[in-house]
Amino acid sequence: MSTTSAHRSPASRVPAVVVGAGPAGLATSWHLARLGVEHVVLERDGVGATWRSARWDSFTLVTPAWSARLPGLRTPGDDPDAFLPRDSFVDLLDRYARDAGLPVRTGVEVLGLRGEAGGYVLDTSEGEWSTRAVVVASGALRLPKVPAGVDVPPGVTAVHAVDYRRPEQLPPGAVLVVGSGQSGTQIADELRRAGRRVLLSTSAVGRVPRRYRDRDVFTWLHDLGMLDQTTEHAPPEARRAPQPALSGAHGGRTLALQQLARDGVVLLGRLTGVHGGRLRFADDLADHMRGADAFAERFRTQVDQYLQGRPAEAGPVDADPAELPLDALPDAPTEIDPSGEGVSTILWCTGMRPDTAWLPDELLDPTGVPKHRRGVTPLPGVHVVGFPWMTHRASGILYGMGTDAAHAAERIRADLTS
Repeated sequence: MSTTSAHRSPASRVPAVVVGAGPAGLATSWHLARLGVEHVVLERDGVGATWRSARWDSFTLVTPAWSARLPGLRTPGDDPDAFLPRDSFVDLLDRYARDAGLPVRTGVEVLGLRGEAGGYVLDTSEGEWSTRAVVVASGALRLPKVPAGVDVPPGVTAVHAVDYRRPEQLPPGAVLVVGSGQSGTQIADELRRAGRRVLLSTSAVGRVPRRYRDRDVFTWLHDLGMLDQTTEHAPPEARRAPQPALSGAHGGRTLALQQLARDGVVLLGRLTGVHGGRLRFADDLADHMRGADAFAERFRTQVDQYLQGRPAEAGPVDADPAELPLDALPDAPTEIDPSGEGVSTILWCTGMRPDTAWLPDELLDPTGVPKHRRGVTPLPGVHVVGFPWMTHRASGILYGMGTDAAHAAERIRADLTS
């Protein structure tokens, strides 16, 4: 694997360029190499940069090792059902690129894309690259997203989850975690385990049990065919929904709001704004808790229906203690004084957005996602991989990225040989 960042002469030519050396870009490069397509992978930072620099120290994949289906990669580790820690996964990507001899050039930032006769020119920090095919693999979840119009109160430190590393990094005092998706619930749990007082501003996020009937949730998603559900057959609300709350830490755990409340986390509704230095919240905590419970119940019902004709596969009906209901719903105030509550930090767990500013504006939708149909953009020869729901439910996760990468590589070879 090449990691040089030496300057090239202007308009270096190569038939195909992959932008981004995360899992999706590496998988595309692997397929292009197998098909004999000369190409280069340009990466601003290092291999797996987002996993390396935008995840907290104790971060663990929420998907089991067996579901990391990058082409040519054997199941990492000795236990296919284990959940890889951050550093182990980054090392895995490094070895994958190196052992496959993928043509990765690190330290090269792509600054722009423009058309030329017969193809495109990529403006980069090392000069221009001329190419006939471009693969956008620069990441759907790369840059921090923070709610607009929320003024952080004086004396309170604001940190986004991409910059959070460990509890000791934050100033002494209570922490308001905003957002109860996978990052928010995991970080809230880590902070309270470290002895911090934690307030969690919840959001409308589903929940699934880590295990049900003796199997991991991802095994059920595979067996039910849900990971391969095509985009065309999924309702729009499913495609827009965030990933359900779940954790791979401590061997894999169910993350339920009611268990966080039992553990001492103060649950609040959605943060709506700051007025006069006071934090205001919607009166929707009960809705969020009921919605998460209903999501989990729908999942269990799907499993039970699947097993009706397969009694030999049915494990015992089990209940995760984390999902047991509370005796009473928490009394969530709609306004708090951060100084009175001892809040020293607001930790934004409000999502991430694509790193696509280098693409022409006309190619992007309002959220920064490239316009495409099943990975094919309106610009001939420009393809997309690694974004959620491109062709199927698993397009944006390790289980399904390789499938879309293979399709992109096949299209590129066909175009280059036509």
